[in-house]
Amino acid sequence: MSIWDWLFNPSGLTPHGFCLLWAPGLIVMHAASDAVIGLAYFSIPLALASFVRQRKDLEYRWVINLFVAFILACGTTHLMSILTLWSPVYGVEGIIKMITAALSIATAVLLWPLIPKLVTLPSPGQLTRLNAELETKIQEHQRTAQLLRDSEAQVRLSNLDLEKRVAERTAELTAANAQLIETLAQRDLLLREVYHRVKNNLQIIDSIVMLQARRLSDPQAKASLQSLRSRLLALGLVHQQLMSSQNLKTFDVSPFLKELSSNIIEASAGHEINLAVRAIPLDVGIDFGIPLGLLVTELVTNSLKHAFPAGKGNIEVVLDRRPDGSIALVVSDDGVGTAEPPPEKQGLGTGIISGLVAQLKAIMTVQIANGTRSEISFPAASVT
Repeated sequence: MSIWDWLFNPSGLTPHGFCLLWAPGLIVMHAASDAVIGLAYFSIPLALASFVRQRKDLEYRWVINLFVAFILACGTTHLMSILTLWSPVYGVEGIIKMITAALSIATAVLLWPLIPKLVTLPSPGQLTRLNAELETKIQEHQRTAQLLRDSEAQVRLSNLDLEKRVAERTAELTAANAQLIETLAQRDLLLREVYHRVKNNLQIIDSIVMLQARRLSDPQAKASLQSLRSRLLALGLVHQQLMSSQNLKTFDVSPFLKELSSNIIEASAGHEINLAVRAIPLDVGIDFGIPLGLLVTELVTNSLKHAFPAGKGNIEVVLDRRPDGSIALVVSDDGVGTAEPPPEKQGLGTGIISGLVAQLKAIMTVQIANGTRSEISFPAASVT
């Protein structure tokens, strides 16, 4: 006998009603009971399926679907029990029972591990409490929002008052600033006028000295007055640079040294001197500019007086910044090497140089070899 015949060929088998001796009461009782159970089994999964379809937010929906399949299989087994009362299709009934057994085992196996997860799902009571807490928080949020709106209204009123005060204060500051600008402009004009008058007064003094020098016949006296004129030139140039500067406090020393050195060379009649000036751009004030100009004046004048008996030679003036930040002034010539007179013959110029070096807290070194090289090192703090 094949498996097909064994499962689906009921020949040779007696229906279940035969075992009940076809007693009408038993037949009706079994058939009715199985029918009612089967209908109930089919009704329950339909209700569960409708519930799952309407609740899209359910977790573990697959568990309910598994129960639906299991209950449908159970209901089918009861319907097959009615059929086997009259038809011995026990093979088909066995297959359905096997399917039911497999679904029941799968449901049981998957249900037990799922129970701890299902227990953590909030109950209706918990959801009610959570909803109550949420409602309380919403009310608190609404009260907070109302307080915030009230605060915002108060802030807006305060801002309006503050803006009014700021506008008034701004107007006051604008007026004060305009008055300050006017005052600064008047101060700048006054400073420029002061620098201009000082420069003019120095020029007048220079003219007087020049007239006096023309009346003298003593060469030494005339040379002394010429040195005085060079010093007056240095002072006048400083005030001229300040007068033309933008801030009236500082000026660039580079063009100042070039003009000063050139004027000293041009004033030395009877000399053929080549002048080279190399100076870095450096903004200085009057407290540094005047001593620096006088130092250059004295050093260049010394070279003109003592270094070139033949009246020919080269003078170089260099102003540079060292790596440590200090400023170095170097005045050198290629003369006979006697630009600095012996100690017994040192006069006013040497005294002026020493005083200026001390005033600026500088260090001066003199080298005499193939000419004279005077180097003065200024600390960075003395420049400002």
